[in-house]
Amino acid sequence: MTEGEKGHKIHIINPEIASHIKKMFEFYSTGNYSIKKLSDVMYSEGLRNKKGKKIGKSIMHSLLTDPFYYGKMRWNNEIYDGKQEPIITKELFYIVQEKITRTIKQPQYQKHLYTFKGMMICGECGGTITWEKQKGIIYGHCNHYKSCTQKKYITEAETENLLLPRLKDVAPKNERVLKWLKKALKENHAEEIEYNQSKREKYNQIIIQMDKRLEVIYDDKIDDKITAEFYEKKYNEYNKTKEDTLNELDKLHQDRSKYYEAGFAIHELASNAMAIYKSEKATIEDRRLLLSYTFSNHTLKDLKLEPNYTLAFEFLKEWIPKLNKTFELQENSLNKTKTDAFTSARSVLLPGSDSNRRPIG
Repeated sequence: MTEGEKGHKIHIINPEIASHIKKMFEFYSTGNYSIKKLSDVMYSEGLRNKKGKKIGKSIMHSLLTDPFYYGKMRWNNEIYDGKQEPIITKELFYIVQEKITRTIKQPQYQKHLYTFKGMMICGECGGTITWEKQKGIIYGHCNHYKSCTQKKYITEAETENLLLPRLKDVAPKNERVLKWLKKALKENHAEEIEYNQSKREKYNQIIIQMDKRLEVIYDDKIDDKITAEFYEKKYNEYNKTKEDTLNELDKLHQDRSKYYEAGFAIHELASNAMAIYKSEKATIEDRRLLLSYTFSNHTLKDLKLEPNYTLAFEFLKEWIPKLNKTFELQENSLNKTKTDAFTSARSVLLPGSDSNRRPIG
Protein backbone atom coordinates (compact mmCIF):
# COMPACT_ATOMS: atom_id res chain seq x y z
CA MET A 1 0.00 0.00 0.00
CA THR A 2 1.01 3.66 -0.20
CA GLU A 3 0.91 6.49 2.32
CA GLY A 4 1.33 10.27 2.09
CA GLU A 5 -0.02 13.10 -0.01
CA LYS A 6 0.04 13.21 -3.78
CA GLY A 7 3.60 13.60 -5.05
CA HIS A 8 4.85 12.61 -1.61
CA LYS A 9 3.67 9.00 -1.43
CA ILE A 10 5.83 6.12 -0.32
CA HIS A 11 5.17 2.38 -0.48
CA ILE A 12 4.58 0.61 2.84
CA ILE A 13 5.00 -3.17 2.77
CA ASN A 14 3.27 -5.43 5.26
CA PRO A 15 6.04 -6.84 7.53
CA GLU A 16 4.68 -10.38 7.25
CA ILE A 17 4.66 -10.21 3.45
CA ALA A 18 8.14 -8.65 3.51
CA SER A 19 9.37 -11.63 5.52
CA HIS A 20 7.89 -14.04 2.94
CA ILE A 21 9.45 -12.10 0.06
CA LYS A 22 12.88 -12.22 1.69
CA LYS A 23 12.60 -15.98 2.27
CA MET A 24 11.45 -16.45 -1.31
CA PHE A 25 14.58 -14.77 -2.70
CA GLU A 26 16.85 -16.58 -0.23
CA PHE A 27 15.39 -19.99 -1.08
CA TYR A 28 15.64 -19.47 -4.83
CA SER A 29 19.22 -18.15 -4.58
CA THR A 30 20.39 -21.56 -3.33
CA GLY A 31 19.72 -23.09 -6.75
CA ASN A 32 17.84 -25.98 -5.15
CA TYR A 33 14.35 -24.85 -6.14
CA SER A 34 12.49 -24.57 -9.41
CA ILE A 35 9.89 -21.79 -9.53
CA LYS A 36 7.15 -24.41 -9.24
CA LYS A 37 8.81 -25.99 -6.21
CA LEU A 38 9.37 -22.54 -4.70
CA SER A 39 5.67 -21.79 -5.12
CA ASP A 40 4.83 -24.95 -3.16
CA VAL A 41 7.36 -24.18 -0.43
CA MET A 42 6.22 -20.57 -0.01
CA TYR A 43 2.61 -21.73 0.23
CA SER A 44 3.60 -23.99 3.12
CA GLU A 45 5.41 -20.99 4.63
CA GLY A 46 2.14 -19.02 4.54
CA LEU A 47 2.42 -16.91 1.38
CA ARG A 48 -0.95 -16.58 -0.38
CA ASN A 49 -2.48 -14.60 -3.24
CA LYS A 50 -5.49 -12.33 -2.67
CA LYS A 51 -7.84 -15.31 -2.94
CA GLY A 52 -5.90 -17.24 -0.32
CA LYS A 53 -4.44 -19.64 -2.87
CA LYS A 54 -0.95 -20.61 -3.96
CA ILE A 55 1.08 -18.05 -5.94
CA GLY A 56 1.19 -19.18 -9.59
CA LYS A 57 4.43 -19.73 -11.50
CA SER A 58 4.08 -16.63 -13.68
CA ILE A 59 3.40 -14.38 -10.69
CA MET A 60 6.25 -15.97 -8.77
CA HIS A 61 8.56 -15.27 -11.71
CA SER A 62 7.37 -11.64 -11.79
CA LEU A 63 8.05 -11.24 -8.07
CA LEU A 64 11.54 -12.69 -8.37
CA THR A 65 12.45 -10.33 -11.22
CA ASP A 66 10.98 -7.15 -9.70
CA PRO A 67 13.70 -4.66 -8.57
CA PHE A 68 11.11 -3.07 -6.27
CA TYR A 69 12.21 -5.37 -3.47
CA TYR A 70 15.75 -4.02 -3.31
CA GLY A 71 14.60 -0.40 -3.35
CA LYS A 72 14.29 0.37 -7.06
CA MET A 73 11.44 0.96 -9.53
CA ARG A 74 11.13 -0.24 -13.13
CA TRP A 75 9.48 2.20 -15.54
CA ASN A 76 9.50 1.84 -19.34
CA ASN A 77 12.26 -0.78 -19.03
CA GLU A 78 14.45 1.65 -17.09
CA ILE A 79 15.46 1.25 -13.43
CA TYR A 80 15.04 4.23 -11.08
CA ASP A 81 15.63 4.81 -7.38
CA GLY A 82 12.51 4.16 -5.31
CA LYS A 83 11.45 5.66 -2.01
CA GLN A 84 10.46 2.32 -0.45
CA GLU A 85 12.63 0.57 2.11
CA PRO A 86 14.51 -2.41 0.58
CA ILE A 87 13.52 -5.89 1.70
CA ILE A 88 16.54 -7.64 0.17
CA THR A 89 20.02 -6.60 -0.86
CA LYS A 90 20.98 -5.73 -4.40
CA GLU A 91 23.48 -8.60 -4.32
CA LEU A 92 20.79 -11.15 -3.45
CA PHE A 93 18.52 -9.81 -6.19
CA TYR A 94 21.17 -10.26 -8.88
CA ILE A 95 22.14 -13.73 -7.63
CA VAL A 96 18.50 -14.69 -8.20
CA GLN A 97 18.48 -13.08 -11.66
CA GLU A 98 21.53 -15.14 -12.61
CA LYS A 99 19.80 -18.32 -11.42
CA ILE A 100 16.65 -17.48 -13.37
CA THR A 101 18.60 -16.71 -16.55
CA ARG A 102 20.54 -19.96 -16.25
CA THR A 103 17.31 -21.92 -15.75
CA ILE A 104 15.72 -20.37 -18.84
CA LYS A 105 18.72 -21.38 -20.95
CA GLN A 106 18.47 -24.96 -19.71
CA PRO A 107 15.75 -27.44 -20.74
CA GLN A 108 12.39 -26.52 -19.25
CA TYR A 109 11.98 -29.83 -17.44
CA GLN A 110 14.05 -31.84 -15.03
CA LYS A 111 13.08 -35.49 -14.94
CA HIS A 112 14.96 -36.45 -11.78
CA LEU A 113 16.76 -34.62 -8.99
CA TYR A 114 19.31 -36.75 -7.18
CA THR A 115 21.08 -35.88 -3.94
CA PHE A 116 24.57 -35.70 -5.46
CA LYS A 117 23.61 -34.38 -8.90
CA GLY A 118 26.12 -31.75 -10.06
CA MET A 119 28.23 -32.11 -6.90
CA MET A 120 30.89 -34.59 -8.05
CA ILE A 121 33.54 -34.70 -10.74
CA CYS A 122 35.65 -37.50 -12.14
CA GLY A 123 39.13 -37.58 -10.64
CA GLU A 124 40.65 -38.67 -13.95
CA CYS A 125 39.10 -36.51 -16.66
CA GLY A 126 37.31 -33.79 -14.68
CA GLY A 127 33.95 -34.65 -16.20
CA THR A 128 30.73 -34.46 -14.22
CA ILE A 129 29.50 -37.57 -12.44
CA THR A 130 26.10 -38.47 -13.91
CA TRP A 131 23.37 -40.04 -11.77
CA GLU A 132 20.63 -42.37 -12.92
CA LYS A 133 18.24 -44.94 -11.50
CA GLN A 134 18.35 -48.59 -12.59
CA LYS A 135 15.99 -51.18 -11.08
CA GLY A 136 15.28 -48.91 -8.13
CA ILE A 137 18.94 -48.22 -7.30
CA ILE A 138 20.60 -44.84 -7.94
CA TYR A 139 24.05 -45.03 -9.54
CA GLY A 140 26.71 -42.45 -10.33
CA HIS A 141 29.36 -42.70 -13.05
CA CYS A 142 31.61 -40.53 -15.20
CA ASN A 143 29.74 -39.03 -18.15
CA HIS A 144 32.70 -39.87 -20.45
CA TYR A 145 32.33 -36.67 -22.45
CA LYS A 146 36.13 -36.72 -22.44
CA SER A 147 38.48 -39.65 -22.93
CA CYS A 148 38.42 -41.51 -19.61
CA THR A 149 39.13 -45.03 -18.33
CA GLN A 150 36.80 -44.82 -15.32
CA LYS A 151 34.09 -47.42 -15.98
CA LYS A 152 32.88 -48.39 -12.51
CA TYR A 153 29.56 -47.25 -11.07
CA ILE A 154 29.02 -46.15 -7.48
CA THR A 155 25.64 -46.30 -5.75
CA GLU A 156 24.13 -43.38 -3.88
CA ALA A 157 24.19 -45.49 -0.69
CA GLU A 158 27.91 -46.22 -1.14
CA THR A 159 28.55 -42.53 -1.67
CA GLU A 160 26.73 -41.67 1.55
CA ASN A 161 28.76 -44.29 3.44
CA LEU A 162 31.97 -42.65 2.20
CA LEU A 163 30.83 -39.06 2.73
CA LEU A 164 28.77 -38.94 5.92
CA PRO A 165 31.64 -39.88 8.26
CA ARG A 166 33.31 -36.66 7.07
CA LEU A 167 30.47 -34.74 8.72
CA LYS A 168 31.54 -36.18 12.07
CA ASP A 169 35.06 -34.85 11.51
CA VAL A 170 33.82 -31.26 11.73
CA ALA A 171 31.23 -31.68 14.50
CA PRO A 172 31.59 -30.55 18.13
CA LYS A 173 31.52 -33.77 20.15
CA ASN A 174 28.69 -32.79 22.50
CA GLU A 175 26.40 -30.03 23.74
CA ARG A 176 28.97 -28.92 26.32
CA VAL A 177 31.47 -28.05 23.60
CA LEU A 178 28.80 -26.21 21.64
CA LYS A 179 27.75 -24.17 24.69
CA TRP A 180 31.34 -23.20 25.33
CA LEU A 181 31.71 -22.07 21.73
CA LYS A 182 28.62 -19.89 22.03
CA LYS A 183 29.89 -18.29 25.22
CA ALA A 184 33.40 -17.78 23.84
CA LEU A 185 32.21 -16.22 20.60
CA LYS A 186 29.76 -13.96 22.41
CA GLU A 187 32.38 -12.69 24.85
CA ASN A 188 34.84 -12.13 22.06
CA HIS A 189 32.23 -10.07 20.26
CA ALA A 190 31.19 -7.89 23.25
CA GLU A 191 33.39 -4.88 22.43
CA GLU A 192 32.26 -4.82 18.81
CA ILE A 193 28.61 -4.87 19.91
CA GLU A 194 29.20 -1.86 22.19
CA TYR A 195 31.01 0.09 19.46
CA ASN A 196 28.35 -0.65 16.86
CA GLN A 197 25.59 0.34 19.26
CA SER A 198 27.03 3.87 19.49
CA LYS A 199 27.24 4.05 15.70
CA ARG A 200 23.66 2.90 15.40
CA GLU A 201 22.46 5.64 17.75
CA LYS A 202 24.35 8.21 15.69
CA TYR A 203 22.79 6.97 12.43
CA ASN A 204 19.30 6.99 13.95
CA GLN A 205 19.77 10.62 15.01
CA ILE A 206 20.76 11.58 11.47
CA ILE A 207 17.68 9.84 10.05
CA ILE A 208 15.39 11.62 12.52
CA GLN A 209 17.04 14.94 11.67
CA MET A 210 16.58 14.41 7.92
CA ASP A 211 12.92 13.46 8.41
CA LYS A 212 12.34 16.67 10.34
CA ARG A 213 14.06 18.74 7.66
CA LEU A 214 11.99 17.07 4.95
CA GLU A 215 8.81 17.92 6.87
CA VAL A 216 9.91 21.56 7.30
CA ILE A 217 10.70 22.17 3.63
CA TYR A 218 7.48 20.43 2.62
CA ASP A 219 5.46 22.76 4.86
CA ASP A 220 7.44 25.76 3.56
CA LYS A 221 6.64 24.72 0.01
CA ILE A 222 2.92 24.42 0.79
CA ASP A 223 3.01 27.88 2.44
CA ASP A 224 4.91 29.37 -0.55
CA LYS A 225 7.86 30.28 1.67
CA ILE A 226 10.31 28.65 -0.73
CA THR A 227 10.39 28.14 -4.48
CA ALA A 228 9.72 24.80 -6.15
CA GLU A 229 13.32 24.74 -7.40
CA PHE A 230 14.73 25.28 -3.90
CA TYR A 231 12.39 22.64 -2.48
CA GLU A 232 13.50 20.12 -5.12
CA LYS A 233 17.17 20.83 -4.42
CA LYS A 234 16.86 20.46 -0.63
CA TYR A 235 14.52 17.47 -0.92
CA ASN A 236 17.06 15.59 -3.04
CA GLU A 237 19.87 16.58 -0.67
CA TYR A 238 18.08 15.52 2.54
CA ASN A 239 16.62 12.40 0.99
CA LYS A 240 20.02 11.28 -0.28
CA THR A 241 21.56 11.78 3.15
CA LYS A 242 18.74 9.77 4.67
CA GLU A 243 19.06 6.94 2.13
CA ASP A 244 22.84 6.80 2.55
CA THR A 245 22.44 6.64 6.32
CA LEU A 246 19.79 3.93 6.05
CA ASN A 247 22.19 1.92 3.91
CA GLU A 248 24.94 2.35 6.50
CA LEU A 249 22.52 1.35 9.24
CA ASP A 250 21.53 -1.75 7.29
CA LYS A 251 25.19 -2.70 6.82
CA LEU A 252 25.79 -2.14 10.50
CA HIS A 253 22.85 -4.34 11.39
CA GLN A 254 24.27 -7.10 9.22
CA ASP A 255 27.88 -6.65 10.34
CA ARG A 256 27.42 -6.08 14.08
CA SER A 257 26.64 -9.72 14.76
CA LYS A 258 27.98 -11.26 11.57
CA TYR A 259 31.05 -12.87 13.07
CA TYR A 260 29.30 -14.08 16.21
CA GLU A 261 26.18 -15.37 14.47
CA ALA A 262 28.02 -16.85 11.50
CA GLY A 263 30.69 -18.38 13.72
CA PHE A 264 28.19 -20.05 16.03
CA ALA A 265 25.79 -21.01 13.23
CA ILE A 266 28.57 -22.84 11.39
CA HIS A 267 29.48 -24.83 14.50
CA GLU A 268 25.82 -25.54 15.24
CA LEU A 269 25.23 -26.71 11.68
CA ALA A 270 28.27 -28.97 11.89
CA SER A 271 26.97 -30.37 15.17
CA ASN A 272 23.58 -31.25 13.68
CA ALA A 273 24.58 -32.06 10.09
CA MET A 274 24.39 -35.83 10.44
CA ALA A 275 20.98 -35.72 12.14
CA ILE A 276 19.65 -33.28 9.53
CA TYR A 277 20.83 -35.45 6.64
CA LYS A 278 19.39 -38.67 8.09
CA SER A 279 16.10 -37.14 9.20
CA GLU A 280 13.04 -38.83 7.71
CA LYS A 281 11.58 -35.37 7.13
CA ALA A 282 14.58 -34.21 5.09
CA THR A 283 13.81 -33.80 1.39
CA ILE A 284 16.35 -34.15 -1.41
CA GLU A 285 16.44 -30.35 -1.58
CA ASP A 286 17.20 -30.18 2.16
CA ARG A 287 20.07 -32.65 1.84
CA ARG A 288 21.47 -30.87 -1.21
CA LEU A 289 21.36 -27.54 0.62
CA LEU A 290 23.16 -29.03 3.62
CA LEU A 291 25.85 -30.54 1.39
CA SER A 292 26.30 -27.23 -0.48
CA TYR A 293 27.03 -25.47 2.83
CA THR A 294 29.49 -28.16 3.89
CA PHE A 295 31.31 -29.21 0.72
CA SER A 296 32.43 -27.29 -2.34
CA ASN A 297 32.85 -30.37 -4.52
CA HIS A 298 33.72 -34.06 -4.45
CA THR A 299 36.19 -35.95 -6.62
CA LEU A 300 35.53 -39.60 -7.51
CA LYS A 301 38.19 -41.94 -8.86
CA ASP A 302 38.39 -45.75 -8.66
CA LEU A 303 35.34 -45.66 -6.37
CA LYS A 304 37.30 -43.54 -3.88
CA LEU A 305 35.68 -40.28 -2.86
CA GLU A 306 37.71 -37.18 -2.00
CA PRO A 307 35.43 -34.45 -0.61
CA ASN A 308 36.49 -30.80 -0.58
CA TYR A 309 35.10 -28.74 2.28
CA THR A 310 33.89 -25.19 1.86
CA LEU A 311 36.26 -22.59 3.34
CA ALA A 312 34.42 -22.45 6.69
CA PHE A 313 34.23 -26.22 7.08
CA GLU A 314 37.83 -26.69 5.95
CA PHE A 315 38.76 -24.58 8.95
CA LEU A 316 36.49 -26.68 11.20
CA LYS A 317 38.25 -29.83 10.02
CA GLU A 318 41.47 -28.48 11.54
CA TRP A 319 39.99 -26.70 14.56
CA ILE A 320 37.20 -28.93 15.90
CA PRO A 321 39.29 -32.10 16.55
CA LYS A 322 41.66 -29.97 18.65
CA LEU A 323 38.77 -28.48 20.59
CA ASN A 324 37.12 -31.86 21.10
CA LYS A 325 40.40 -33.23 22.41
CA THR A 326 40.71 -30.29 24.76
CA PHE A 327 37.41 -31.17 26.40
CA GLU A 328 38.69 -34.68 27.06
CA LEU A 329 41.60 -33.40 29.18
CA GLN A 330 41.55 -33.29 32.95
CA GLU A 331 39.63 -30.45 34.59
CA ASN A 332 42.70 -28.83 36.15
CA SER A 333 44.26 -28.13 32.74
CA LEU A 334 41.02 -27.41 30.86
CA ASN A 335 40.89 -23.61 31.13
CA LYS A 336 44.37 -22.93 29.82
CA THR A 337 44.19 -25.44 26.97
CA LYS A 338 40.78 -24.23 25.85
CA THR A 339 42.02 -20.65 25.79
CA ASP A 340 45.07 -21.58 23.72
CA ALA A 341 42.94 -23.53 21.25
CA PHE A 342 40.44 -20.73 20.93
CA THR A 343 43.11 -18.04 20.55
CA SER A 344 44.65 -19.90 17.61
CA ALA A 345 41.28 -19.98 15.87
CA ARG A 346 40.01 -16.55 16.90
CA SER A 347 41.88 -14.73 14.16
CA VAL A 348 39.97 -16.77 11.57
CA LEU A 349 36.55 -16.63 13.19
CA LEU A 350 36.74 -13.04 14.44
CA PRO A 351 39.43 -11.01 12.66
CA GLY A 352 40.89 -8.14 14.64
CA SER A 353 39.95 -9.53 18.07
CA ASP A 354 42.03 -9.04 21.20
CA SER A 355 44.43 -11.92 21.72
CA ASN A 356 44.98 -10.94 25.36
CA ARG A 357 41.39 -11.48 26.47
CA ARG A 358 41.04 -13.40 29.76
CA PRO A 359 40.40 -17.18 29.69
CA ILE A 360 36.85 -18.40 29.36
CA GLY A 361 35.87 -21.14 31.80
